[in-house]
Amino acid sequence: MVRDTRIDLDLRGRAVLNVGEPDWASVGKALLKVLAVTAVLCLSFRVVDKVAWLFIDDDERMARVYATTARVANPDKRLSYGQSEWGGLLESTYTLQGEPRRIGPSKGETEYQITENVFGAVRAPSLDGPSGSLGTAIDAMYLDEDDAVFDGLRAEKARKAMDGLPQSLEAVAVVEFKDAMTTERLVGFQHRHKICGGEDLSYLYYPSYYDDSADPPSQNAVVWNRGMAKEPSWQDLTYQCASEPYVALTEFRRWVGLLDEKDDFEAFGLTYGWLTEAAEDGLVYGLVVDGWQVADLRKLLDDPEVRIVHLADVAFDLG
Repeated sequence: MVRDTRIDLDLRGRAVLNVGEPDWASVGKALLKVLAVTAVLCLSFRVVDKVAWLFIDDDERMARVYATTARVANPDKRLSYGQSEWGGLLESTYTLQGEPRRIGPSKGETEYQITENVFGAVRAPSLDGPSGSLGTAIDAMYLDEDDAVFDGLRAEKARKAMDGLPQSLEAVAVVEFKDAMTTERLVGFQHRHKICGGEDLSYLYYPSYYDDSADPPSQNAVVWNRGMAKEPSWQDLTYQCASEPYVALTEFRRWVGLLDEKDDFEAFGLTYGWLTEAAEDGLVYGLVVDGWQVADLRKLLDDPEVRIVHLADVAFDLG
């Protein structure tokens, strides 16, 4: 410690060491230097560790975690294969190809980039959740869920709408259950309606959520199909028939088990906690179907376990 020190003479002429008050300004400067060096070292270790991670596990980690998360949060898009791209020394970039989930000929694919920097922050423009008619259909789930009269009116309106359509039309739709289904109940439902798993059927493990008093105030729906975790996307995948819900939930839980609390899902409108809760609960609130005929969806609407069928897009598939 720095002190104001001087030597004086006593009455007999002897030297006396006189120690004054510490020089607090010098002490403060020394302490700040120590803290600054410590902070720089900690930051350096973190950056080095992150850079090493980006170079060593870039492709696999980005594909397994963030590319899959993009598909889970954006069921309104058919996001197919992806590839890693050079993003510089301090960033890792993964690019997905995708197109809107609509009926009819493809109008071409769009590139969607996911970028992670050395601090773990993720950017994913246009991948922050479903939009368009399918996004609206998902957000409409479980509105006024305790209002039986409102449910009845909506269901009757949906019946009239579907009865007025050519039954051979194909549709993208959301099938909303009256109550969240356990895997066992869902297996029975699929067996009863002869529904098999496939790329055209995804399970809605959590509906979207909004509460302006919560943090975060909103979270996207959690929609799952086993093909979402498949990289590259052209790998063979065998779906089950009525028993697909068992396999799908097992794979969803396995994928969630790969995630880490430090992963950044904000760009996708999700959180680690939201995903882990959905996996733990294992309940299915509805189905997202792609390319099903209106006639088949109309039959589901008569099942007492179905609240309503939300049509997002209908057309003759000329593609």
